[in-house]
Amino acid sequence: MPIPRLSPGDRVRVVIEAQVERHSPGELELAPRTFITYESEDDLVVELTRELFRQGDVAFDGRRCLLRTVVATGDGADAYWAAPDGSVVRDAEVAPESLRLLMRQP
Repeated sequence: MPIPRLSPGDRVRVVIEAQVERHSPGELELAPRTFITYESEDDLVVELTRELFRQGDVAFDGRRCLLRTVVATGDGADAYWAAPDGSVVRDAEVAPESLRLLMRQP
């Protein structure tokens, strides 16, 4: 997708899904060839996707909050997202990178 014309002062949200090459204070290097320099960690929101999601996580999909639910079955487990209206959202219906983790259970 092409980057729209931007002007100084425009507010943007940039989403990058990549592997960390190096992390040091004020710098983050991602593969392939992406460098992020920042003054304060408060300027960045970084989500780890290694563990993806687990029971009890709350995520936002851009429209609503979703609760990660795991139910034991005879064959193992059935994992899905539960919406506030009670509807079930299956993993195939939502891209993990589009979800913003709001709360993680310890």
